[in-house]
Amino acid sequence: MLSYKMNVTSERVAVAVVRCADYGDGLGGAVERAFALMEGERPREPNVADFSGKRVLLKPNLLTDRRPEQAVTTHPEVVRHVIRWFKQRGAEVSVGDSPASTANLQNVWRLSGIGGVCAEEGVPLISFEQAGARLFEQDGFAFSVAQPVLDADLVVNLPKVKSHSLSMLTAAVKNIYGVLPGYSKTMYHRQYPKLAVFGRLVAAIWKVIPPSVTLADGVVGMEGQGPANGRSVPLGFLAASENPFALDRALCGMLRIDARRVPYLVDGLGGDYSCVGDTVTVGAFDVPSGAHILNILPQRLVDVFGKLVWVRPAFSEMACVGCGKCAEACPVHAVTLSEATRRPVLKRDACISCSCCHEVCPADAIRMTQSRILRMTMAFKGM
Repeated sequence: MLSYKMNVTSERVAVAVVRCADYGDGLGGAVERAFALMEGERPREPNVADFSGKRVLLKPNLLTDRRPEQAVTTHPEVVRHVIRWFKQRGAEVSVGDSPASTANLQNVWRLSGIGGVCAEEGVPLISFEQAGARLFEQDGFAFSVAQPVLDADLVVNLPKVKSHSLSMLTAAVKNIYGVLPGYSKTMYHRQYPKLAVFGRLVAAIWKVIPPSVTLADGVVGMEGQGPANGRSVPLGFLAASENPFALDRALCGMLRIDARRVPYLVDGLGGDYSCVGDTVTVGAFDVPSGAHILNILPQRLVDVFGKLVWVRPAFSEMACVGCGKCAEACPVHAVTLSEATRRPVLKRDACISCSCCHEVCPADAIRMTQSRILRMTMAFKGM
């Protein structure tokens, strides 16, 4: 039975890694083995007493309305097998998330395949926007968490392993940002534009979450201009842990990412960990250039030379479909649509480099670009 350890302790924890080449017949066994390895056990027959009457909420990554093969969202077959794993052990299972505010919710459910899986498996699919929320003050931050998350006895975090144009990596830790309902997710980017501060906000959210366990979908991930407009890449694994920070540190090692450049891996959270299970070798994994370096440059340099050191979106007029989602998503109204062309226009001095416009673009028409000095600095440092 999965234990109920606090999820951000500093004690040594296990990160289970299991090879899984695809979402076919071997996926169910890989899920079983990942959970068992995390507990130091062999897979065993389900016991309905393990979670009898417990409310278990599955929280996948449902960022926006994309198909499973685009590797933007947690694959529906992973969600299906986790549903079955907990139902076989007596749990009352539900699934929920809060997609990007510009996304059509019904399209997200349908295109991601999660709506179909929940219907077939007979579990509720919850929109956090419509379920109420509770306000918290934690570590100097104020934020609201969706009530279904707080009502759960166990939260099962089901992230997709992806690169991220703002934080380099999005996986176990950052997936919890989706428990903040609605447009508030965008507004916190405006309120906390500095990467280091935003990273501490994400860490603070974890401190009010009920006991949790994470199973990361790394069977097929996303590299490049993630989290929504990168390239799908076969990674061939599932990874699980009771500590999301430890899991992401382990992923950094597997993907050759310097964890110091991931803003939410702060203050030593995650503690010591050991990987158990399979040794998985990932070849090249392309992370976005640019935004992460703002996290390691001296803040005084960024403040003084802000007009010379920047990361901003660039828009492709050829690819743009004029949907206006970029302008709708911008928390500081730095993006507007031209009345004449229906193409985005950027107010450069207002941009806070949050990547919100980039995340929601359905046409892959936005790239995060760097100033010349920033590119030269990256080249000099070998980044």
